[in-house]
Amino acid sequence: MHEEHEELMELKHDPVPGYRPIFFVAITVGLVYMGVILFNTL
Repeated sequence: MHEEHEELMELKHDPVPGYRPIFFVAITVGLVYMGVILFNTL
């Protein structure tokens, strides 16, 4: 049995500074908005 090992290609990029805090702010704003909608429907 002959096995060939192919190299896996990995797609990656350098991290963008400041992305993580903006991501968490956007998620928090979305959760607060959904909470307000839920609270107003009760």
